[in-house]
Amino acid sequence: MSSHQRTVLIVDDDRQIVGLVEKMLRPQGVTVVSATLPSEALRICESQPVHLMISDVMMPEMDGGKLTERVLKLHPEARVLLISGQAKEPAVARLPHVRFLRKPFFPSVLLQNLRELLEEV
Repeated sequence: MSSHQRTVLIVDDDRQIVGLVEKMLRPQGVTVVSATLPSEALRICESQPVHLMISDVMMPEMDGGKLTERVLKLHPEARVLLISGQAKEPAVARLPHVRFLRKPFFPSVLLQNLRELLEEV
């Protein structure tokens, strides 16, 4: 994966999911930051560039769709991968720079989506 100093933000209220995705991404040559609450994610986005956000859909405070809208206002060039095991595909997933992946998924599927999205940035 060609990173060129790309920053990937992982947002999920399940710390185990965050940890697993972090472990998958660190060898890919990207900078990985994470948050377990949407408010934390927004603070990160306000303080540094984010090229790709991977976010759960169902979370406390706000859902992944609303978080996506707010992040794209801060970083319109960013790409988003929404993941969910429960929710149907949110309407925001129809935006050009947003994809939806249903849990559970194979690590190879996640990495392929990440490669494709980072190539667009």
